[in-house]
Amino acid sequence: MCFGRSSPALMLVLAICLSFASAGGVQAHWLTKLLKEAGEAGQDAARVGSRIGIGALDEAAGFVKRLPKNGDGDVPFAAHATPEGHWTFTNRDGAAFTAATPDEMGRVAKALAPEAPEGAGLSLHLTEDSVFLRRSAIDSLPSGARLNVVIGKASHPIVRRGGSGEGAQLFAKVRDNVLVPIGERAAFGEAVWQLERGLSRADIRVLSLKPGSSKGLSATAKYDDLHKVPLADEIDPARLAEVLPDIRGQTAVVTGRIDRDLLYVLPTSGSEKALSLSAIRKAAADADVNLVVLHSSKQLQPGGQNWFWQTIELDGLGKALEKNTFGDFLDALAGGRGQLVVKSSGANDARVLVEAIPDPARRDIVDSVGTWVGDAVSDVTGHVVTEGVQAFMTSQARQKELDERIVPGIPSDWQFYYIGAMIMGLVGIAVARSWWDAIWPKEKRADYRGRFGFYAARTIRWLAFAVIFLPLVGPLALIGAFALVVYGWLMIPVRAVKWLFGYRNA
Repeated sequence: MCFGRSSPALMLVLAICLSFASAGGVQAHWLTKLLKEAGEAGQDAARVGSRIGIGALDEAAGFVKRLPKNGDGDVPFAAHATPEGHWTFTNRDGAAFTAATPDEMGRVAKALAPEAPEGAGLSLHLTEDSVFLRRSAIDSLPSGARLNVVIGKASHPIVRRGGSGEGAQLFAKVRDNVLVPIGERAAFGEAVWQLERGLSRADIRVLSLKPGSSKGLSATAKYDDLHKVPLADEIDPARLAEVLPDIRGQTAVVTGRIDRDLLYVLPTSGSEKALSLSAIRKAAADADVNLVVLHSSKQLQPGGQNWFWQTIELDGLGKALEKNTFGDFLDALAGGRGQLVVKSSGANDARVLVEAIPDPARRDIVDSVGTWVGDAVSDVTGHVVTEGVQAFMTSQARQKELDERIVPGIPSDWQFYYIGAMIMGLVGIAVARSWWDAIWPKEKRADYRGRFGFYAARTIRWLAFAVIFLPLVGPLALIGAFALVVYGWLMIPVRAVKWLFGYRNA
């Protein structure tokens, strides 16, 4: 057996194996760590590019390049603040200009867009590093320029309030009625991701909490035939946490008055009921349900009737349920009543709390009661106005992990490890089979009365080897196979000497 001839193919299979096993974002996997360490040397050039602003500008420059040439009349540039305090600008063609003084700032338009008319406005699309790491440098940008921040493949207008430098309050205008504070980078990124996450009408369940309701939750929602939006499902509030697993993976929308850890709901008749938000959130997390709580001082439930016998509706909810993203959902919910300020805070690695409160409120959601509407008007019309939103959502990291799963219910890390170990076992299958034969010897036809029993035993043995044993010993079998290859290489001189002396003796 010549190990030397098979070694190149064996190494190629190993490389494929390592790449495949590390796919899908399995960051904690030891194979991924190995690949990262191996690739560090190749990233040195990229790090140098980032220090001078080239790498950091790529995303913003790419966005500017995709803009239509005659968009809004302003001249668009990508902009990045360097650690030295300078600004690097690029136009849609990739030409760059660095400015460090007010005089140089005034020449940016002429240098990068000489064809632009005199006095044309500037639309600057800033990199994330510029707004998060070097916020004070923003004050040195040309006055009157429209500022935007590039997040991923989108650019959002920047709203500035109060003060200057580090004391200025910055917001990203993600939707017309939705602002996200530019503060802690991870929280900002999580909030923007949550706003961009898709919503499927089929997965949205509007729950009407009515004591005494004997109805449960079906696996799918019922729809209004005219508007094609989900109808409210009646459920006893005492059973809310209990029935959430019935809508696993979906989004539950409930309404009530939030007071710290309590959610107060008011049925059509009777006194208000208090529910523990922490208990409901725990049940939602266990069931992978996104829980959206619409806060209102009028904690009436949708679908009921007020004292004028009018059907109770949540103002703006119908339009919101027609939207395709959570950001559009909040934008429609706000309607023309003013903007919402959205912030996120991580409860743990798997869940995140997203709060949307009316702007310009600087207080907690429960302190903003009554900022949008008069209670008397809602009593007469039967429309309950949402005054804020608390959404307990699956975090970005958790959602990506769920999306990566091939088999539901099993963590993706384990699934990718299983696949990677299986491929390793296939590479070292000769070694693995020798171990398996020692543990479970092959069946002998003479030991079985009939053919069926013999082949059934062989099938069970083969399945146990392929499904259980091979992935279990895959890494060790791969090491064993390579040990044999190395041994074969080391023995080449020995075999050559033996062949040479044997030839001479002959």
